[in-house]
Amino acid sequence: MGKYTKRIQKRMLVSFCIYSFLFVALFARIGTLSSSEALSTAAGNQSAYTLTVSQSRGLIYDCNGERLVAETKETVYLILPSADNVTEVLKTVPISRRESVLAQFHAGKPFLLYDPLTAPKGEGIYPFTTDVRYQEDQLAQHVIGYLDGEGNGVSGVEAAFDSFLSSLCCETTATAMVNGLGTVMSGVAPTIREETPSEAGIMLSIDKNIQSVIESIGKEMLKKGAIVVMDPYTGALKGVASFPDYQLSTLETDLLDTENTPMINRAFSAYAVGSTFKVVTTAAGLNAGHPMEETVVCDGYLDVSGQIFRCHLRSGHGEMDLLDALKESCNPYFITLGLSVGGDALLSLAKDFGFGEATVFCEGISSASGSLPSESEMINPAAVANFSFGQGALTATPVQIAVMLSAVVNGGYRVTPRLIEGEYDGENLNRYRQTAGEKILSSDVAAAIQSYLIYCVMVSEDSKAVPNTTTAGGKTATAQTGQYKEDGEEYEHGWFAGFFPAASPEYVVVVLSEDSGFGNETAAPVFAAIADALTDPSDFAGSDS
Repeated sequence: MGKYTKRIQKRMLVSFCIYSFLFVALFARIGTLSSSEALSTAAGNQSAYTLTVSQSRGLIYDCNGERLVAETKETVYLILPSADNVTEVLKTVPISRRESVLAQFHAGKPFLLYDPLTAPKGEGIYPFTTDVRYQEDQLAQHVIGYLDGEGNGVSGVEAAFDSFLSSLCCETTATAMVNGLGTVMSGVAPTIREETPSEAGIMLSIDKNIQSVIESIGKEMLKKGAIVVMDPYTGALKGVASFPDYQLSTLETDLLDTENTPMINRAFSAYAVGSTFKVVTTAAGLNAGHPMEETVVCDGYLDVSGQIFRCHLRSGHGEMDLLDALKESCNPYFITLGLSVGGDALLSLAKDFGFGEATVFCEGISSASGSLPSESEMINPAAVANFSFGQGALTATPVQIAVMLSAVVNGGYRVTPRLIEGEYDGENLNRYRQTAGEKILSSDVAAAIQSYLIYCVMVSEDSKAVPNTTTAGGKTATAQTGQYKEDGEEYEHGWFAGFFPAASPEYVVVVLSEDSGFGNETAAPVFAAIADALTDPSDFAGSDS
């Protein structure tokens, strides 16, 4: 019996030693696993789930420091899904969205709820106030551009200054505790990390009030076209609008709209300009000493080296001096004047005005160069004749036409168009270098043309550019394009380029009415409405916008 007992004790001791060794080995292995970096990371990922609630970037301002983006706020709700709040959340969501929201509840992870019908309330529901980057009818959309789904600039200022604006990024994040399955742990509040949004950004030359006026009037009065408002003394673009506009809510459709092409910025695109160019021909004539009183007889057409050029008044204007020829837009008069000046002098002056030269506002934003006839073409009298009244190989942008007219009203200086003022932190402006104007006309010639253009508007009995609240000057055009529709009708663009008040102009305004015919009928009334709205904002229906 004693031997048997000793044998049992010996076996128990061996078993104890074996089990002790196994337990020590197990604890050692657990220690090794718990210190593993990979498993530590995995454990961390399983225990916390971080969601970006909002993300802002640098702002875009108008010339007065008013925001052009992120003007309004919206409330976004962080939802920590649970059986206690599912009913509360679903009843605040439109029926069409309930299925997708319910799927997020089933997933169990925290999610963001946008645009509920009413504000959801309850446990696990956290509201956040965030900036809305764009409005539905975003001002200066073609200039500002837009972002892609990742928050990168795609076009306009957003793309041109993407690196700078992105560097000012600020985020609000929420970190919720989740279990090993990745679902929210109930009863644990999320950790919120908020960064104060930066006030820094880019300041534009655009004036928000002026932009609002021209967009409102343009949407009402123009089907296709553009409006440019320029400070004639600095070249600052105070308003730039293109029609039709595009909306971010319909971006996919707008990108594919080849008929209306809303994505094109027509203000920076080149078109046939027609009789607005007669301002340059007038300047060339005055530079050459052509007497204003010298007359030309308009019979309704003119034969130049065997090629017939017709006046818009087929019966002819009769005897015309420079002043009346400009008012009546008489083609034979300006053909005669252009041939007298000579193609070389006319082409040289057009280049001085900036025709044929692209405007680079900054890296990534520029307007088209347009086109000019070549020097070799100017040997041909018929080409000179075409050029003299703004036809033929000549195209230009609304911005270039605004530069042309600015030289007339500012004493003869060619201004450099300006769109970007500089970097702005909400208080101080780091202004970018500006180019000084170049003298291209004598003060006397510029003043004379300014007075002629005032006569064209204020004295002409049928001018539809006459404002009700101020005085103005300017020139109409109906530009033939040499392109024809399927029915054989030629595409023609209506233009009006003007300034107001007449004697001491504050603004130059250029209106392009694409493919619409007579400028006096389609573009001049738009100019008059803009002049009235900017002179007396109280009479403008859109002044509250």
